[in-house]
Amino acid sequence: MLSKMRMKRERGFTLIELMIVVAIIGILAAIAVPNFISYRNKSKVAAAVSTMGSVRGALASFAADSEGNMFPEEGTGEDQIGDWASLVTCANKNGATLKALEADAGINFVSYTRDDSNPSDSDPTEDTYVLTVTVPMVPDTMAGKTIVLSPQGVFKQTGS
Repeated sequence: MLSKMRMKRERGFTLIELMIVVAIIGILAAIAVPNFISYRNKSKVAAAVSTMGSVRGALASFAADSEGNMFPEEGTGEDQIGDWASLVTCANKNGATLKALEADAGINFVSYTRDDSNPSDSDPTEDTYVLTVTVPMVPDTMAGKTIVLSPQGVFKQTGS
Protein backbone atom coordinates (compact mmCIF):
# COMPACT_ATOMS: atom_id res chain seq x y z
CA MET A 1 0.00 0.00 0.00
CA LEU A 2 2.77 2.37 0.86
CA SER A 3 4.51 1.70 -2.48
CA LYS A 4 1.27 2.53 -4.36
CA MET A 5 1.00 5.93 -2.64
CA ARG A 6 4.63 6.67 -3.30
CA MET A 7 4.19 5.97 -7.03
CA LYS A 8 1.17 8.25 -7.22
CA ARG A 9 3.13 11.17 -5.76
CA GLU A 10 6.14 10.71 -8.07
CA ARG A 11 4.26 10.90 -11.36
CA GLY A 12 4.66 14.55 -12.50
CA PHE A 13 6.55 17.76 -11.95
CA THR A 14 5.79 19.94 -8.99
CA LEU A 15 4.73 23.56 -9.38
CA ILE A 16 8.10 24.75 -8.04
CA GLU A 17 9.99 22.69 -10.64
CA LEU A 18 7.87 24.10 -13.45
CA MET A 19 8.35 27.65 -12.17
CA ILE A 20 12.13 27.17 -12.07
CA VAL A 21 12.15 25.93 -15.69
CA VAL A 22 10.03 28.90 -16.81
CA ALA A 23 12.38 31.30 -14.98
CA ILE A 24 15.44 29.76 -16.65
CA ILE A 25 13.82 30.05 -20.09
CA GLY A 26 12.95 33.69 -19.34
CA ILE A 27 16.56 34.47 -18.37
CA LEU A 28 17.88 32.82 -21.54
CA ALA A 29 15.39 34.76 -23.67
CA ALA A 30 16.38 38.04 -21.99
CA ILE A 31 19.98 37.38 -23.02
CA ALA A 32 19.30 36.06 -26.52
CA VAL A 33 16.74 38.57 -27.86
CA PRO A 34 18.96 41.70 -27.67
CA ASN A 35 21.81 39.80 -29.32
CA PHE A 36 19.49 38.63 -32.07
CA ILE A 37 18.29 42.19 -32.72
CA SER A 38 21.88 43.44 -32.84
CA TYR A 39 22.90 40.75 -35.34
CA ARG A 40 19.83 41.46 -37.46
CA ASN A 41 20.73 45.18 -37.65
CA LYS A 42 24.35 44.38 -38.50
CA SER A 43 23.21 42.10 -41.32
CA LYS A 44 20.95 44.85 -42.75
CA VAL A 45 23.90 47.25 -42.78
CA ALA A 46 26.22 44.64 -44.32
CA ALA A 47 23.70 43.94 -47.09
CA ALA A 48 23.34 47.67 -47.83
CA VAL A 49 27.14 48.17 -47.89
CA SER A 50 27.43 45.26 -50.32
CA THR A 51 24.72 46.73 -52.54
CA MET A 52 26.45 50.11 -52.51
CA GLY A 53 29.71 48.42 -53.50
CA SER A 54 27.89 47.08 -56.54
CA VAL A 55 26.55 50.57 -57.32
CA ARG A 56 30.06 52.00 -56.97
CA GLY A 57 31.32 49.52 -59.57
CA ALA A 58 28.43 50.34 -61.89
CA LEU A 59 29.11 54.08 -61.63
CA ALA A 60 32.79 53.47 -62.34
CA SER A 61 31.75 51.46 -65.40
CA PHE A 62 29.49 54.33 -66.47
CA ALA A 63 32.39 56.79 -66.13
CA ALA A 64 34.73 54.51 -68.06
CA ASP A 65 32.27 54.27 -70.95
CA SER A 66 31.14 57.91 -70.99
CA GLU A 67 32.64 60.77 -72.94
CA GLY A 68 35.30 62.47 -70.82
CA ASN A 69 35.09 59.68 -68.21
CA MET A 70 32.38 61.53 -66.30
CA PHE A 71 29.97 60.16 -63.70
CA PRO A 72 26.20 60.52 -64.16
CA GLU A 73 24.72 63.97 -63.75
CA GLU A 74 22.13 64.94 -61.16
CA GLY A 75 18.51 64.70 -62.29
CA THR A 76 15.97 62.11 -63.37
CA GLY A 77 16.56 61.99 -67.12
CA GLU A 78 18.48 59.38 -69.06
CA ASP A 79 21.94 58.80 -67.59
CA GLN A 80 21.09 61.03 -64.63
CA ILE A 81 20.54 60.18 -60.96
CA GLY A 82 18.04 62.02 -58.79
CA ASP A 83 15.98 59.33 -57.10
CA TRP A 84 15.93 55.58 -56.52
CA ALA A 85 14.30 54.76 -59.87
CA SER A 86 16.89 56.68 -61.88
CA LEU A 87 19.70 55.13 -59.81
CA VAL A 88 18.33 51.66 -60.55
CA THR A 89 18.10 52.41 -64.28
CA CYS A 90 21.59 53.86 -64.52
CA ALA A 91 23.30 51.30 -62.28
CA ASN A 92 21.58 48.26 -63.79
CA LYS A 93 22.55 49.38 -67.32
CA ASN A 94 26.15 49.33 -66.13
CA GLY A 95 26.37 45.97 -64.38
CA ALA A 96 24.54 46.29 -61.06
CA THR A 97 21.44 44.29 -60.15
CA LEU A 98 19.44 46.66 -57.97
CA LYS A 99 15.86 45.84 -57.06
CA ALA A 100 13.19 48.16 -58.44
CA LEU A 101 11.83 49.21 -55.04
CA GLU A 102 13.83 50.78 -52.22
CA ALA A 103 11.98 48.67 -49.64
CA ASP A 104 12.97 45.47 -51.43
CA ALA A 105 16.61 46.58 -51.50
CA GLY A 106 16.56 47.58 -47.81
CA ILE A 107 17.83 51.06 -48.65
CA ASN A 108 16.37 54.57 -48.65
CA PHE A 109 17.76 56.94 -51.29
CA VAL A 110 18.75 60.30 -49.77
CA SER A 111 20.78 62.26 -52.31
CA TYR A 112 23.19 62.18 -55.23
CA THR A 113 25.46 65.10 -56.07
CA ARG A 114 28.23 65.50 -58.59
CA ASP A 115 31.08 67.78 -57.68
CA ASP A 116 34.56 68.93 -58.60
CA SER A 117 37.11 66.73 -56.80
CA ASN A 118 39.60 69.60 -56.67
CA PRO A 119 37.82 72.98 -56.55
CA SER A 120 41.13 74.86 -56.18
CA ASP A 121 42.33 73.90 -59.67
CA SER A 122 41.43 75.93 -62.74
CA ASP A 123 39.35 73.04 -64.09
CA PRO A 124 35.65 73.46 -63.11
CA THR A 125 34.80 69.92 -64.27
CA GLU A 126 32.54 67.99 -61.93
CA ASP A 127 34.52 64.77 -61.82
CA THR A 128 33.40 63.09 -58.62
CA TYR A 129 30.13 62.24 -56.87
CA VAL A 130 28.61 61.59 -53.45
CA LEU A 131 25.66 59.22 -53.12
CA THR A 132 23.98 59.06 -49.71
CA VAL A 133 21.52 56.37 -48.60
CA THR A 134 20.12 55.23 -45.27
CA VAL A 135 19.27 51.79 -43.96
CA PRO A 136 15.69 51.71 -42.62
CA MET A 137 14.77 50.10 -39.29
CA VAL A 138 18.32 50.48 -37.92
CA PRO A 139 18.97 52.68 -34.87
CA ASP A 140 20.26 56.18 -35.65
CA THR A 141 23.22 55.65 -33.32
CA MET A 142 24.49 52.61 -35.20
CA ALA A 143 27.41 52.95 -37.62
CA GLY A 144 25.94 52.18 -41.00
CA LYS A 145 22.56 53.87 -40.54
CA THR A 146 23.80 56.30 -43.20
CA ILE A 147 26.01 55.06 -46.02
CA VAL A 148 27.99 57.52 -48.13
CA LEU A 149 29.30 56.31 -51.47
CA SER A 150 31.97 58.05 -53.53
CA PRO A 151 34.69 57.00 -55.97
CA GLN A 152 36.98 56.70 -52.94
CA GLY A 153 34.83 54.03 -51.26
CA VAL A 154 31.78 53.09 -49.22
CA PHE A 155 31.65 54.76 -45.80
CA LYS A 156 29.37 53.91 -42.87
CA GLN A 157 28.16 56.74 -40.63
CA THR A 158 25.71 57.09 -37.78
CA GLY A 159 22.30 58.47 -38.65
CA SER A 160 22.57 61.69 -36.70
